[in-house]
Amino acid sequence: MKKYFTLLIVGLAISLNSFAQKNEIALVVAPLKFEEQSSYQTMYRRALNEKYVLRAGLRVLVDTDKETRNDTTLSFIAGIIQYDLSVGVQRKLILGDLEKVYLYAGVDGYFNSEFNRKSYETYYGYYWSMGVKPLVGLAYEPLENVRLSFEYRSNFNVNLQDYSAPGENIDRRFTYRPLDQLGLGIGYLF
Repeated sequence: MKKYFTLLIVGLAISLNSFAQKNEIALVVAPLKFEEQSSYQTMYRRALNEKYVLRAGLRVLVDTDKETRNDTTLSFIAGIIQYDLSVGVQRKLILGDLEKVYLYAGVDGYFNSEFNRKSYETYYGYYWSMGVKPLVGLAYEPLENVRLSFEYRSNFNVNLQDYSAPGENIDRRFTYRPLDQLGLGIGYLF
């Protein structure tokens, strides 16, 4: 799944090549959770002017299992389907005379949705939450159409449901995590 997702991003970026370079499509990976599929996010950025950029992100996780045996009455179905949608803005912070390196700060608002089924239940539970993620980052453009970035994100989550599903927001209305994610990104500018 990871290989197909990466090939899709690279193929889309190559096919949309133009010289305006106001757009960026990027793949952001959490390096501390590199082996987990849930650590991958696609990011689209659109430059409004020299300082401000609109951001939109998508993360999808599908992990389902099904096992049925004919010799016994065992039927095992479990899994999780999860997605995050985010929209935000970032501001470019110039570092002196450096043209290819700059800092940025911003905030993303997000909506997280999850379908979860445990092996001993007969239904999928639907859970959702929303919040904001303040972020700071460092970007480097080694080539004309390539941008590398490193982001530090915190997370303020609002959960309006009572549920006992496994996860970070179990039975909590408000959650603040000062270090929610470190993200490494590689983007194509077009």
